[in-house]
Amino acid sequence: MVPTRMGFGNALAEHGDDPRVVCLGADISDSITISQFYKEHPHRTERWLSIGIAEQSGTCVAAGLAKEGKLPIFGTYGVFASGRNLDQLRTTVCYGNFNVMIAGAHGGVSVGADGATHQALEELFQMCGLPNMHVAVPCDAVETKRATEYLLFNVIGPKYIRFAREATPVVTDNSTPYKWGEANVIRFRGENASFKDAFEHRLASDYKDEGEDVAIIACGPSAVEAMRAAWILKQEYNLETRVLNIHTVKPLDEKAIAQAARDCGVVVTAEEHQIGGLGNLVAAAIGRSVEVYGNPVIIGMIGVQDRFGESGFPWELVKEFELSAEHIAAKAKSLHELKLSRG
Repeated sequence: MVPTRMGFGNALAEHGDDPRVVCLGADISDSITISQFYKEHPHRTERWLSIGIAEQSGTCVAAGLAKEGKLPIFGTYGVFASGRNLDQLRTTVCYGNFNVMIAGAHGGVSVGADGATHQALEELFQMCGLPNMHVAVPCDAVETKRATEYLLFNVIGPKYIRFAREATPVVTDNSTPYKWGEANVIRFRGENASFKDAFEHRLASDYKDEGEDVAIIACGPSAVEAMRAAWILKQEYNLETRVLNIHTVKPLDEKAIAQAARDCGVVVTAEEHQIGGLGNLVAAAIGRSVEVYGNPVIIGMIGVQDRFGESGFPWELVKEFELSAEHIAAKAKSLHELKLSRG
């Protein structure tokens, strides 16, 4: 169990010697791990800027650095990254198409006791709505490190990466396929000594239909809950599940989503976010896909249902907001039964 935020910090520690990289913090640098950039590397402090609680200023400073050829990374809590400085992101960073990375930490309800004011539950549809913005929501600490590295050195333009505070299972490693803009298909292959080894990961473009009963499409730590749900569905109900790990939310892998919808006929989305995030993006992708035309698809969404967050232990909040593997599995089973009843 490792927090996804650790993958972000590890990437900065490893690649921070590149003289183009400049990191900017907002008085919470240890909490979001951006301080790993310089903690064991004091010579990098000349490329470290503590902006203070001034997200709007930090975003504009990052844009100026990008204009001068630097690779700026501005990190803060996700709720502030999108909410307090949306105008600066839109008008300064995205309109100028500047090469700025925004790191949104503590995404979802995993902030726990910090409560509603600090739980980012709306920023995905805000970020995805900005022209030129790229959006990554990796599922675990390893994938977060890989996503951070790829965004920093390969994606040109504005980019947002979302990660969480609470420790979650590590289900990928460096041999797991990872391709920017392409979903991974995850299949439960039977009980194993470890949870991770019970699953097979493939790039969606390399995957052939195996006649699954349902598809679960998820991002972030919810992808791990989707994997647990696939285990439950197989062990308790003998249902086969295709899990799509949408680590790249924008650009979205609409082809993989459409294929899953067409092949399975039942789609459940899962996210630690208002359902207007990944859920609506997936529904829209299915609705406009010519591959799905003529094939009825039942869609269910697991996410926060038009509510603000609450204070509590992360596991309590996942249960309270019905985001757990058990809730995902129950939704998938009920929709599969509905599909069968309709012939």
